[in-house]
Amino acid sequence: MTQVSGRVRISVRIGTWNVFVSTITHTTLLLGLKTPSDDRAWSEFYARYEPMLIGFARRLGLNEHDAQDAAQDALLAFADGYRRGRYDRNKGRLRTWLFGIATNKIREIQRQKGKDLTNTDLAEKTLLMSQVPDEHSISEMWESEWRHAVMDSCMEEVCRHMEVSTIRAFELFVLKEWPADKVAQHLGLSRNAVFKAKRRVLSRMRGTYKHLQTDW
Repeated sequence: MTQVSGRVRISVRIGTWNVFVSTITHTTLLLGLKTPSDDRAWSEFYARYEPMLIGFARRLGLNEHDAQDAAQDALLAFADGYRRGRYDRNKGRLRTWLFGIATNKIREIQRQKGKDLTNTDLAEKTLLMSQVPDEHSISEMWESEWRHAVMDSCMEEVCRHMEVSTIRAFELFVLKEWPADKVAQHLGLSRNAVFKAKRRVLSRMRGTYKHLQTDW
């Protein structure tokens, strides 16, 4: 966890995913996006959603390079549409609109890769098409990536409002799965303090998740 320009930036591992999250609230972010010259809002928007989009594209079968291209294309398309007033918050959540844009961009890349294969690549083309999931699976993948992203933001909020020693104990005990005795000895804490840190962080995360999930 590091302090950068007055804001906390966190890089941790939860399960199988790396975390980089920003601190700006959803409502403030949307207000900032209305101003094309608000570079901070757009930077925060990209930092928040680009990792999620890349993860989504990779789960749909794109390699790292193509996944990054799809994420960039989706974000640029969103920015263009948003500036033109095509997004109405009253008609749906941002993530739902972004999901449609991202899915279309990923499919465009998949179609182009299929076209680039010659007739002699029929077997590879057939394999490529067979790997495209159905609509229900795609929606589930998106929701999974979204939940992971919200949990990232929850962790960030917790780190902003709790003691460094508590966060460090939680990271070692829960995320890195160190034995409680080893964590206690490493940090100079009691064994009970390690368990208390776990309870405090998880309790704060549950409350934060409940707040964020409706409007992230």
